[in-house]
Amino acid sequence: MSHLSILPTIYTSMDLLAESLRQEGFMVQFEAQLETFAGQFQDVDLLAVQPAGRPLGWILNSDGSIVLHADLQRISLQPGLIERLQRVARRYSLLLAFDQVEQLGSSVAEFSVNPL
Repeated sequence: MSHLSILPTIYTSMDLLAESLRQEGFMVQFEAQLETFAGQFQDVDLLAVQPAGRPLGWILNSDGSIVLHADLQRISLQPGLIERLQRVARRYSLLLAFDQVEQLGSSVAEFSVNPL
């Protein structure tokens, strides 16, 4: 019997988030500035830009979680962005799982990925 659980993805690795964004076609820059409302700028730990789209920024919180900072009203008008961010979350979760398995060592687990 199979069981499907849907869990929220909490980003905790800036490197894995950056790789997930790159794989989804975003250009990524660490320690950058995000243009915010009224032409002001905010320092962000990770900036992601998609072609012909508004930039998105992420900031590392003191508790280790990574939070999205963006002008949600403006980015909500970008076609397909929600689906792309959902794919980023799935990629992040997969990369995190692979990273955790690798940390266990090859004597404990073995895995492979085959394209569908």
